[in-house]
Amino acid sequence: MTKLNHASGRALAASMLGVLCAGPVQAAPKAPKATAASDVLADFRLLAQQRPWSCATPSALPNLPGIAAGDASCAWQNRLSRRSWTWSGDAAASCISHPARWWAWAQSALPAQAVRSVWHANWNSHATLLAIGEQRRLLLVRRERGGQWAATEWRWDPNPRPATRRWQQGRWQALVDAATRGAGSSAPQSAAVAPDTARLQAAFAAVLGGRAGELGSDGMAMDAGGLCIGLSNPLPGQSMLPLSYNAADSRLEQRAASHLQLSRQFPNAVWLTPFKLLALPAAPAAGAKYLATWLEGDDLNSQLWIPARGDGRAIRVRMHTRLAPGLGAHPEAAPVAKARQAVEHELEALAAQWAVRHE
Repeated sequence: MTKLNHASGRALAASMLGVLCAGPVQAAPKAPKATAASDVLADFRLLAQQRPWSCATPSALPNLPGIAAGDASCAWQNRLSRRSWTWSGDAAASCISHPARWWAWAQSALPAQAVRSVWHANWNSHATLLAIGEQRRLLLVRRERGGQWAATEWRWDPNPRPATRRWQQGRWQALVDAATRGAGSSAPQSAAVAPDTARLQAAFAAVLGGRAGELGSDGMAMDAGGLCIGLSNPLPGQSMLPLSYNAADSRLEQRAASHLQLSRQFPNAVWLTPFKLLALPAAPAAGAKYLATWLEGDDLNSQLWIPARGDGRAIRVRMHTRLAPGLGAHPEAAPVAKARQAVEHELEALAAQWAVRHE
């Protein structure tokens, strides 16, 4: 046994005092036992390395029917929090699924100019990391066994003390790593959509802003003030129209001929907006964009044509919505006019975003 003299004893005491004084305000936790990394997703106490408590002032919860909110748990002097929600896999959804609505709501605190991700309809799980000022947020949505869905949001406000901040950063990174491995953070290859709509995904996300939208194998969908609007391929049977890229080269006779060709392709259509050149507030160098809107029964369709410069491939996409039964027989009705304006507004915004990003 090693015997300590008075000098060595004083040195040991001084060193222990230095360790205690240099550490963070909260006691340094013991090294966690070896556990599966994914445990920090389910075990908030393991993540925080202290006993959590119920948050005193939980944030507002999404006002979505069928989504049940769990309690909010906090740790680290309320600098770390976790909230959870669940809903049934067969929960009724109008236009946009529950995961897509929650995903959009959870990103609503981002600045207006921030890039937001859009939910993919064939995701079974997905995670993303957000930065809002100093605060970090981790979002995770996944389908559980039996079809139940679970959504979780973690928030971390870093401690201003450098030593504490570094320790917290290690725990937060363990959580992020576990979520990334457990959910997958990139769109699966099976989520590929039609070529033209795929090229417009970034512009579609920009048009959505903070609103709920969804990507799928057959296109995209959005909720525009209660109106369900889909974005997809042109209807079958359309031929390519010879359209000018430069708006100055587009002639009324050319547009009339294009409209005549469309009328022959859709003989049962009721034309709400004949084929026209869009007047977009874009830079002079931007190319021309064309639009036409028509009814076929209760289906309202509005199509966008974006010619390409030189030998590039033009883009053709269609926005569509389903009117109330029988409303298509009354094209002059106010609800039809309102739906037409809403669909054309979204399509024009999409064209403007494409011009800003690519032209």
